[in-house]
Amino acid sequence: MDDNKRGDDRLPVLWTGKLTTDDDQVFDCKVRDISLAGTLISTDAVIDMGERLLLEIEELGEFAVEVKWSGSEQLGLLILAGPDLELKKFAEGAGAATSEKPVIITGDPLAD
Repeated sequence: MDDNKRGDDRLPVLWTGKLTTDDDQVFDCKVRDISLAGTLISTDAVIDMGERLLLEIEELGEFAVEVKWSGSEQLGLLILAGPDLELKKFAEGAGAATSEKPVIITGDPLAD
């Protein structure tokens, strides 16, 4: 089993977001990394495993997510619905540096 596979698929970012619970509580969060399947965020909100939330990232939109992992004020979220391919495209457009704000990229960000 390749333990590095998951890490290779993740792109580092430092984006601001908001989490909304089913009972309309809203919490600030920081998006730390993204992949096609999910994202890692940090927040001081207490959220249960398996809880479904709405993750809003300014300039990118809203994503239905489910908590798959938690620990030390961080949550691993599985993206259930939303423009997930756009999410990764924005991160890839940032290149090697950690993206601090989503930037609109046209075309293929990995093309020469």
